Amino acid sequence: MTELTEVQKKAIEQFDRLALSEGSANKAAARIGISSAAISAIKNGTYAGNVKNQIDKLIDYFATKSEEAEVYHEPEYVPTSISTKVYETIRSCKIKGGFSIITGHAGIGKTKAIQEFHRQNPNDSIVITINPCCKSIKAVLKLLANELGAQISSSSDDLWLNVCNKLHDGMVIIIDEGQLLTFHGMETVRSFSDYFADRGQTLGVALVGNNGIRERIEGKTKDSYRQINNRTWQRPYFETRDVQYHDIEQLFPILTAEGATKELTFLHRIAQSPEGIRGAVRLFGNAYDAESYDLHGLAEMAKFMRIDLTGIGRL
Repeated sequence: MTELTEVQKKAIEQFDRLALSEGSANKAAARIGISSAAISAIKNGTYAGNVKNQIDKLIDYFATKSEEAEVYHEPEYVPTSISTKVYETIRSCKIKGGFSIITGHAGIGKTKAIQEFHRQNPNDSIVITINPCCKSIKAVLKLLANELGAQISSSSDDLWLNVCNKLHDGMVIIIDEGQLLTFHGMETVRSFSDYFADRGQTLGVALVGNNGIRERIEGKTKDSYRQINNRTWQRPYFETRDVQYHDIEQLFPILTAEGATKELTFLHRIAQSPEGIRGAVRLFGNAYDAESYDLHGLAEMAKFMRIDLTGIGRL
């Protein structure tokens, strides 16, 4: 039996606490990228492999997390003027059922609103994020099935039925990065709301993304999307210029408490630029970690991050 050092024992204790918070040793091990069976065997003194290599993975992981705790973390959710409207649109879609399309510039709080809505409504909402590899009919149905715990089949029709049987009256499906959906993928998710409407029930589908959605539905290809367009209840659109000064005050309470109006104004202008709120938050976070987040520090960090300050103006 290998005698563990104090550092190694501490790493095992940290793993046990993580397992408790995650709900199981298997979940904790999967999060770290190790084998829970190996850790169990080490604790029992029966591991036949290299104990040091396994525990070093724990030590490295918890060291990284300890360092992460020291850096700036952006707020989980702030009810800004834009994120509140996105949240309320999703809520309306859930209540009324049908199809809603929420579009706008990148980095203005759409995804944060989605995450907060799902956190507040875990039993009545499902969220999937489309990516370039998962945008076809079958891929979208697999994403939905995975979130719902439905059986994943190789045929699209079985997948659709399996997903449908897991959905229920009063739910809302929220699809982030919806501009990546194919036409048939969009029609497929819309079909769920129609299916429930035909039975006198409500199931909402909220499609959230950038201007690519609007360009397809309202632009040259609008004839193809006429059915979707006619079935859409709400189509709010947001731009970075919609970001309010009060939003910035909420996002950066440290500066607000210090009465740092010049710094807040600078970040407000950044948020109204193509960088959006996300860019302003990342800028402040980097400046904060560098321990220089006054106006000069923010401007220098913006240059370091290669943020285009054209049009920001002098303060």
